[in-house]
Amino acid sequence: MKKPTPLRRALLAIPVALAALANAEPEPAEVRERTPLVEIDEHPESLRLAPDGAVIIDFGRAAFGYLEFRPADGRSHGPLDAWLGEKPNEDGTVDREPGATIRAQHIEIPAGDGPVATFEPTWSPMYVNWIENPPDMREIMPFRYAEIRGLDRLPDPKEIVRVTRHTAFDDDASRFQCDNTVLNDVWDLCKYSIKVTTFVGLYVDGDRERKPYEADSFINQLSHYAVEDHYLTGRLTHEHLLEFPTWPMEWRQHSVLMAWADYLYSGCDESIRRHYDTLVGRLMLERRRDDGLFLGSNDRPIRDIVDWPAGERDGYDMRPLVKTVTSAFHAHSLDLMARIAEVLDKPEDAERFAAKYAVTKAAIRKAFLDPERGIFIDGIDHETGERSTHASLHANMFPLAFGLVDDDDVPAVVVHIRSRGMACSVYGAQYLLDGLYDAGEEGYALELLTATHDRGWAHMIYNVGSTITLEAWDEKYKPNLDWNHAWGAVPANIIPRKLMGIEPLEPGFVRFRVRPQTAGLNEASIRHPSPRGPIDLEVTRPGDAWRAALTVPEGTVAEVHVPADDPANVSVARGDRPATPDAARTEQGRLVYEVPPGEWTFTVRP
Repeated sequence: MKKPTPLRRALLAIPVALAALANAEPEPAEVRERTPLVEIDEHPESLRLAPDGAVIIDFGRAAFGYLEFRPADGRSHGPLDAWLGEKPNEDGTVDREPGATIRAQHIEIPAGDGPVATFEPTWSPMYVNWIENPPDMREIMPFRYAEIRGLDRLPDPKEIVRVTRHTAFDDDASRFQCDNTVLNDVWDLCKYSIKVTTFVGLYVDGDRERKPYEADSFINQLSHYAVEDHYLTGRLTHEHLLEFPTWPMEWRQHSVLMAWADYLYSGCDESIRRHYDTLVGRLMLERRRDDGLFLGSNDRPIRDIVDWPAGERDGYDMRPLVKTVTSAFHAHSLDLMARIAEVLDKPEDAERFAAKYAVTKAAIRKAFLDPERGIFIDGIDHETGERSTHASLHANMFPLAFGLVDDDDVPAVVVHIRSRGMACSVYGAQYLLDGLYDAGEEGYALELLTATHDRGWAHMIYNVGSTITLEAWDEKYKPNLDWNHAWGAVPANIIPRKLMGIEPLEPGFVRFRVRPQTAGLNEASIRHPSPRGPIDLEVTRPGDAWRAALTVPEGTVAEVHVPADDPANVSVARGDRPATPDAARTEQGRLVYEVPPGEWTFTVRP
């Protein structure tokens, strides 16, 4: 990767310069509640003594923490210094000028009275509303590699400790394995990223900003729910953002999405009850036009973002104030808000929001669908109604992901989406993949998940060398990216939710859907957490057949979508005995079976 140029250094210094002009340091946000944190001692995967006497250390994967030397003989340490960093040089030493916002820090400590030498990093805030460390805990940084100078010997690995901090995490709550090595590695990268980026007890925007953003937190939330039955951090982050919203228009529109996901996955309605009025405010009905479309903004304090960084917008025409993307979010939020109102026994609100949703959905098709091409344009002028001629990936993938594309229009929209490739950011990939799987494009979605070019997760692993997901596909797409950004971990939720097809239909997984779309995989198995116990699913293709083995937890009902249209071709077993449940219906060319708790096997013969 390139070293930071003077221009890049200048760009990175802008927030600090603005704070200096304001004659004030960036202020932290008030944190009312955060998830309790744990600190875990981790020892090096390898260490060696360099010719110059430095001890070169590799912990195998990056994590947030600080470094300690704990000599077994109990002797006081002499003066020591260390380098900690995320990126190595070719010889395994710490890259001291790694570029972008990749971390490297030099720490010196004097001779101590006691045996333990603690290398505690420092961190300087650059942005407002950042989240402080808990006051009783040491400062931390993300690092995998370390160098220590001043030791008179090569220490035992047990004497070198990275004290790693994150919320308590159950590694056994989820698992995924398939016959595609790249996809397995992508899963491991993304699951691990969700685990280790909770280092302040809320979801934050990497180490550079250390503050929550709604879009980041929504992806983090969905991914955390898919790898662990832990809902508190997502809820607390969502509630924090209701108090400290951020500037992008669509980010604020994510608040209703976060509220619904919290309720649907956890089954707890306390938060939506307590924050109902604030959630209604997030609909921004004052920006709703008479025709049902959403009036965006190109000026702060709140402005349309579409995607980030700006270069990831696929040439989106940002001039119109009535954009397809913001109107699509408005429609989706109205739909979810109607469901929330119904849950909370507010029938008048539920009816009102549902009616507005229907109007907006129809208006989106009328205003933005190009009848000649059959695809969606980027927007229209608020005053004149003049239509943009540009049809970006984003103007099509968001309506598709939110169920706003009529069945007759889906084929043309999908063809256009496929023609654009991964022309969006790691954030946009969430909605691109959601839309593709919902449209039945499982083969192309799997291609994107396992792509090895520089706009895929495999690139982060094999070419960049990060062990936590990046903020962007590559430094060339975002020169100030960091190497510890959970919004880059989209496959952690896409693989369970869409590829394996496990999603709650009723709060707390009382009823859930199982609709595998494993495409060219011959073997795939998953354990998915839920409040009622783990859901185990294995999908295989023995010969020309299709087979799924499913564990349905107590207190739940599973809707199993089997890839067949004739019940005569499907055999069902409960445990080791044949069963004859009736298919409830046919949906999108699949038979749907509703089954109670137990061990189930579904086999489709050719």
